[in-house]
Amino acid sequence: MGKPDLKKELHSYIDNADERFLKMVYAMSKEYKESSVVGYSVDGSPIGKDALSRRVLAASKRVKSGDFISEEEVEQEVQNW
Repeated sequence: MGKPDLKKELHSYIDNADERFLKMVYAMSKEYKESSVVGYSVDGSPIGKDALSRRVLAASKRVKSGDFISEEEVEQEVQNW
């Protein structure tokens, strides 16, 4: 089941839920939001604080070592899409 179908079904559950179920979903959602998730990748999977820190450090090392492309190179690459 894909993300749109999951959302649709969850909305249906919530729309027809009793108070106990709503409180459980609320508590779980609040905990998830307050957990280490700081963002989402392009495919929609969550990115945690630790993973983000590792990615930032790796990117910083690449930039410091000169491993990057210039704005002009990006523009040329985009024109070839």
